[in-house]
Amino acid sequence: MFFFLSKTLFYFLMPITWITLFLLIAVFIKKWRFNSLKIGVLSFLLFTNPFLANEMYLLWEIPPTPIKEVKKYELGIVLTGMSNAGKEPKDRIYASQGIDRLLQAVRLYKEGKIKKILIAGMSEEIDWITGEEKLPQRTYKYKDMLKDMCVKEEDILIETKSKNTYENAQLSAKFLQENNLNYNSINQNQILVITSAFHLRRSLGCFKEAGLEIDGFSTDFIATERKNTLTILSLIPTEDAMAKWGRIIHEIVGYVVYDITGKL
Repeated sequence: MFFFLSKTLFYFLMPITWITLFLLIAVFIKKWRFNSLKIGVLSFLLFTNPFLANEMYLLWEIPPTPIKEVKKYELGIVLTGMSNAGKEPKDRIYASQGIDRLLQAVRLYKEGKIKKILIAGMSEEIDWITGEEKLPQRTYKYKDMLKDMCVKEEDILIETKSKNTYENAQLSAKFLQENNLNYNSINQNQILVITSAFHLRRSLGCFKEAGLEIDGFSTDFIATERKNTLTILSLIPTEDAMAKWGRIIHEIVGYVVYDITGKL
């Protein structure tokens, strides 16, 4: 049920949902027409402004760490959410924007910053009602991708049961314990969590709540530097800005919900 609610809530948080609601109220409820129309138009101007969307991501995303400043870790944990699960045929991984998580993990591996890579999470092909995975073996195709990028097979670990960030952390901790990979007993902070910059805050909280001593590595950045966005073009409404707002609102609400429910 939590999985279903967490996914459907996303649609209610989308700015286009709010804007449509206010415009419908303006059309059908005469006494609220002026205020609803005003709020709808102002919301449209706010959520379609690319400069403001970029500023929000600059505030929320955890900045990148220079590679030379990354210390050496026993394990890098890469969270799934890197593919287009709805694409067919189902004989491969169709990479999406989040694939930068995997690419950066491979770079860290090749530069000797991490010794092993753990892919944590289902294949993203999940039934929204039951929360069950439709293609249980598809996550293992990430292993094929890593091998193609010259990562040794013995250095690749796969956890295939987690469906969300909280489960990523809990089941990764359980996976490490069951496989006698207790890196916490070796030294503190021997695990590096690798995920999208906008998603890293929630991820770090979940993994620490799971009892793992970890550091984080940001990837898949959406924000660009302020000096590159403050132009006349940044005042022109775009549909991309609205999509970005939808994603960041979903993430922030998810963070708050996790905090309230004790998952951080």
